[in-house]
Amino acid sequence: MRIFFLSYAHEAGLVADAGGFRKLWELARALAERDHEVTVLYPRLPGHRPLRQVPSRSYPVLDLPYLRPLTAYLGMFVQAWVLGRGWRPDVVYFRSGTNVLPLALARLLGAAAVVEVNADTVGFHRAEGAPGLRIRVGRALESLNARRSDAIVALTPGLKRMLTTRYGIPPAKVRVIPSGTDVLHFAPADPAAARRRLGLDVACVVVGFVGLFYRHQGVPTLLEAIARLRPTTPSLAGLVVGDGVMREEWQGSAHRLGVADIVRFTGQVPYSEAPAYLSAMDVVVAPFTADRGETSPFKVLDAMACERAVVASDLPSVRELARDSGAITLVPPDDPDALAAALETLLADPDRRRALARRGRAFVMARHGWDKIGTVLAATLAELAGRRDTR
Repeated sequence: MRIFFLSYAHEAGLVADAGGFRKLWELARALAERDHEVTVLYPRLPGHRPLRQVPSRSYPVLDLPYLRPLTAYLGMFVQAWVLGRGWRPDVVYFRSGTNVLPLALARLLGAAAVVEVNADTVGFHRAEGAPGLRIRVGRALESLNARRSDAIVALTPGLKRMLTTRYGIPPAKVRVIPSGTDVLHFAPADPAAARRRLGLDVACVVVGFVGLFYRHQGVPTLLEAIARLRPTTPSLAGLVVGDGVMREEWQGSAHRLGVADIVRFTGQVPYSEAPAYLSAMDVVVAPFTADRGETSPFKVLDAMACERAVVASDLPSVRELARDSGAITLVPPDDPDALAAALETLLADPDRRRALARRGRAFVMARHGWDKIGTVLAATLAELAGRRDTR
């Protein structure tokens, strides 16, 4: 089977290593290892490069405000169309968003259009305070991608429910295939060695967050919890790893709460260094806001793979992962007192932290390695191709 994987991330400063954008490369490699022919198309922008040794092609983008998204969409379409005329793909695989050109591309090339829905676009825009017009446009484009695609890959059961109830998508059209992680890259490591490598006090107690800095990530709740814990945990330190639009505001919150001296904002770190930051933490926190909307807790899987204890907001998508793994401590979202209490309990019980961490690692190894996800995706795409051949 021949598969185009389309990446059209264009946000300023965003690198290809970030979260779900790396996922396309991981999926492409997983399918290539199963003898499928793959090609990844990615934007020719600073910080974007081939992340796996699979066939790929970059497309031109004007790295200028306002022109960046437009030229990314058009550049991707033209490059894929030119390449696809001689290398006819069976499947065009893309992530849902504000770009509907992949649907047209698939039709022109005679390929199946498979859209991955990794988040509730409408819920995301609302949580980030987007204007009403943008929310309405996002909803319309999300609907169009879902209705006109040949198949949908939803990362959580909640996203499947959203698609079937909001847009009337037939349940049989939607396959739930969760996200994954690189269990060899995100592997257990000695916390003391990780702290020395990062210039942290080996004796300190570290809680932290890793992710893109969007409002819905809820980092202010973590900062408030750290402020509450500080009087009773003198060796406490915080790590906030990543970057994004909320960085200045969150750093201001750390100063107002009086914890700026013990919380380090690292900025975006290379993918190669992410496991060291996770390993340096005693507890990894995913303090998502209550209005986050349904999405896949991508970074939670990385933390579990690194054999770290995890505390996360009790939201539907995280709740299902916590139930299945038995390895995540859930707390009410937007509740710094509850988060502080959960952290205090875990920090005082290293045996429980280690037990939860080992359970999480075993769960991810069994169900969320990219090899496991690739096997399920390959079977789904083969079934889709088989249905098309019989038409």
